[in-house]
Amino acid sequence: MSEYRLTQEIMDRSFAKTWAEAKLEWEIAEVYKAHEPETCLCGHFPIIELCVLVNKITGQTVTVGNCCVRKFFELPADKIFEAFKRVGRDPTKSLNAEAVQHAFKVGWIDPYERKFYLDILSKRKGMRGKWKLSEKQTRMKTKINAKVAEQMRTHSHARGRSRVSG
Repeated sequence: MSEYRLTQEIMDRSFAKTWAEAKLEWEIAEVYKAHEPETCLCGHFPIIELCVLVNKITGQTVTVGNCCVRKFFELPADKIFEAFKRVGRDPTKSLNAEAVQHAFKVGWIDPYERKFYLDILSKRKGMRGKWKLSEKQTRMKTKINAKVAEQMRTHSHARGRSRVSG
């Protein structure tokens, strides 16, 4: 029943006439952790990890739980949540490419920081995790992580929720 409700709500706000086409119209605008449980567009309650999706054609926005985003839209919200939580707990840990791209998209990091981070991620991946960062690179990565973590905290106080992006 909740799956049908979500599909119907999205279809009502989409230009496309089929689900396969409609879900491609939507992208993540923001992800956040609610201080108080909220309700997903599918009707499920309680939801703490939420995503604001925007339709690229109609401009409409909806708030959907992270699980529904992953299950029905196949967008990387869970990877973004995971990375931001990881560096929030330990700023020496790494973001993933999805989180870096999202932080850049919403203006939390600049083009240089985005390129730097994606470069170190690709080098590490190419070395199967064995590549070590220099001291200078480690400082830069930690600085970017702190910047992202600060943005999360700042937006949390401003909006009454723990904002993870956007």
